[in-house]
Amino acid sequence: MLVAQLGEGNGYTLKGTPLIDQGILDEQQYGRELFFHPPGGVGLFWLFYSVFGQPGFAMAQMFSYALFFWSMVAAAFFLRLPPLGVMLAGLLSALNPIAVHVGTHYWLDGPLLALCVLSLAVFIKALQNRSVFGAVAAGFVLGLASLIKITAFLVMPGFALLALVLLERPKLKLFIGLSACLFATALLVQLPWEIWQWMVFGTPFPGWAGKPSQALIESNQYVRYLTVVRQPWIYLTLLPKVMWAIVPALVFYVLTLKDPKARGVGAAFILWIATVLVFHVVLGARGYSKVLRYVILAAPPAILLFSMTVPLILTRFREGVGNARRLYGALLIVAALAVLLEAAAGVKSTALYAIDLIFPLFGGL
Repeated sequence: MLVAQLGEGNGYTLKGTPLIDQGILDEQQYGRELFFHPPGGVGLFWLFYSVFGQPGFAMAQMFSYALFFWSMVAAAFFLRLPPLGVMLAGLLSALNPIAVHVGTHYWLDGPLLALCVLSLAVFIKALQNRSVFGAVAAGFVLGLASLIKITAFLVMPGFALLALVLLERPKLKLFIGLSACLFATALLVQLPWEIWQWMVFGTPFPGWAGKPSQALIESNQYVRYLTVVRQPWIYLTLLPKVMWAIVPALVFYVLTLKDPKARGVGAAFILWIATVLVFHVVLGARGYSKVLRYVILAAPPAILLFSMTVPLILTRFREGVGNARRLYGALLIVAALAVLLEAAAGVKSTALYAIDLIFPLFGGL
């Protein structure tokens, strides 16, 4: 409907559409002068629809899925992971349960994920080349991602620490310069949306945006389940049941702390994951819906952390003797099982495409 509104020149709003006039959607939540998400994602769907017609919606999601996959492979390659690490990054990206789930729906999360990972790949390359232009390009892509959902900015702490780790000495001045180029460019791209909201709502950061209204909670049992019944900790308890590699990745990281390169890069990925999870736990505690796809931006660093540490565990297995070799052999078996279970969860997410929630491979919600 938003794509239709844009195509007909009716503005970026659902106000005055049958969805609001017929009571299909809550007017307080969805019927304002401006839709609460930035227009970038809807603009992408509108672009594909304008060129390809109705199939354009599915093609936009396939484009986003492909962009996410190849950006992950590029990021792993630019991080100089060994071939096994690049292969694992590609495999886990291709079958990530959250990524494939959002890819089967006309949602904003797929394009958001794709552009954030593309920004990561471009930024890593910019750091290696000490390129201001590359940092600006990465910031522009990240800004485009923020015009899909403002939660794109949750990657910033992880990006900053990654820059500090990857840059070679002397690096403080370069770190500040390249990071500033990235973040300032992203904020400048996001700025017009904030000004637009300010002009319409009187504030650039409306507190109600995306938060289910009380009327919607009382009238919709599904929304009530997501906001009232589900607890904010659902992200911490459900995510490991869906992304099976995330816990082994954290364990492997602890066991490979002696590797200086892995230590710093891994810390950046863990900070990125923690930022995404803590932010959404806090939002959930403040009355927002608790939906696993909202933490989709935790998937790229979790995948890369696993892909980086497994080859290190394999090296220790090859070099180890006695009990140490047996320990690392057991951990490699755990890693293989994690990959298989996460791939199976991804297949399940694809099979259950008609359901809005992501079901874990074993157990309920």
